[in-house]
Amino acid sequence: MTRKARLSPQAHTELGHALAAIRDELGRRATQLHNAYPRTGHEATPARKLTSAVRAIDNARNNLDNALFREHPRTATTTAYYPNAEDRALTLRLRGSGPASEADVSECPACAAPSYYARELDRYVHADGRGNAACWLAISRGETS
Repeated sequence: MTRKARLSPQAHTELGHALAAIRDELGRRATQLHNAYPRTGHEATPARKLTSAVRAIDNARNNLDNALFREHPRTATTTAYYPNAEDRALTLRLRGSGPASEADVSECPACAAPSYYARELDRYVHADGRGNAACWLAISRGETS
């Protein structure tokens, strides 16, 4: 019997970031529905379904995180399935929720790379998708011109 090829560490990270972003969005939408509709009766069904979906994603992330550490113990990190906030939003941005148009892209105040300001993160995000942790630290320290 042949064994299926397992996910690479990079594939685990990409999947983890996507699942984290989806989980965050579903959680926000569930809260929105819980605040707008009764918590019981047929009107509460959509919010309950979204809450169940959030729990299912949490369970899948936990199991996949365990698989990552089992399959790649030397290279595995907890940030693959539980990424920092800027990595979660970046996944959503790559899926189409970034700047509305090219006109929204400007220069990163720290490194002058093409970027846009993400309000939900309260920081600039590089348009090419590369990490910007050093830039937002420089901005927060006032080290930009």
